[in-house]
Amino acid sequence: MSAPTAARELRSVLRRTGARTPAAAAAVLEGLRRVVPADCAAISRWDPAGRRHVTLAASYPAATTAFLDARMHADPLFGVVRAGRVPVRVRDLAPARRRGEIFESVIGPLGFRDGLTQCLFAADGRYVGMLNASTLDPGHPDDDVVALLDLLADDLGAALDPVPPPVRGGAPGEGGVDGMLVSPGGAVTPLSAAARPGLVADGSPLRTRIAAVLAGRPAPPGTLHVLRDGGVLAVRLSGGPGGVVVLHEDVAAPFGLTPRELQVLDALSRGRTNPEIARDLAVGVRTVATHVEHVLAKTGCPNRVAAARLATRLGLLAR
Repeated sequence: MSAPTAARELRSVLRRTGARTPAAAAAVLEGLRRVVPADCAAISRWDPAGRRHVTLAASYPAATTAFLDARMHADPLFGVVRAGRVPVRVRDLAPARRRGEIFESVIGPLGFRDGLTQCLFAADGRYVGMLNASTLDPGHPDDDVVALLDLLADDLGAALDPVPPPVRGGAPGEGGVDGMLVSPGGAVTPLSAAARPGLVADGSPLRTRIAAVLAGRPAPPGTLHVLRDGGVLAVRLSGGPGGVVVLHEDVAAPFGLTPRELQVLDALSRGRTNPEIARDLAVGVRTVATHVEHVLAKTGCPNRVAAARLATRLGLLAR
């Protein structure tokens, strides 16, 4: 198979499966072997919360992979490559630039004669990760390989982007995923055009969860369901003390519950009585009783305790 044909097939794989998981990245790396002749290669995504790379698939030794993840981004030479936004081979560098930890920890000790690094970017310009390939042959990769990788750059970047491109105008649950990064100081950086910073504003139910992650507690597993502006958002948190990535997308209300019924279900999970719920929602006690009946009927829960457990499993935040 020729390299251009392999590149076309790889583009199809990237658009169909992405490279956000180790399994998907391994498949992409296998496809890249037919485009980029290399003795070792790696695909790494950038973790904006941890401020480090996370290698998803690699054929380098473990010590090299650890360097790629934890220290390569701090090497001044990497900053030059990232700023250029094109694949850079070792032999493209002026001799005076061939120094630093990249050469001292990887290229020199492993005997590589050439290779390249390609920094990858999302459509909106965010840095999302990198491709590294190293060879023992000083003649590879050649100019044709560099050109093919340059053509694949947009697809590689989109495949690594933790925020898949949103597709607007569909039914609930088909609107796409958006996201933002919350820093330890509370600053919110959108990671996509339709990110909703108000979702993590002071006073929002998510803010407490984010503060806990920033304080060092594990991020909540699975998906949270947040009632917002009459709709429901599926929210996932990841990160740690260095920052929290918040991904969200519009979804259908679980079990077909109305916004008011979701509020009642959330209140049940907090052990609120009907009179307390009535005061919180400024409605009558009999109205609350009716809502509770509807919640139990729609969810199939036999009683309030079971409904409360369901709300916890859903990660429901409706206040």
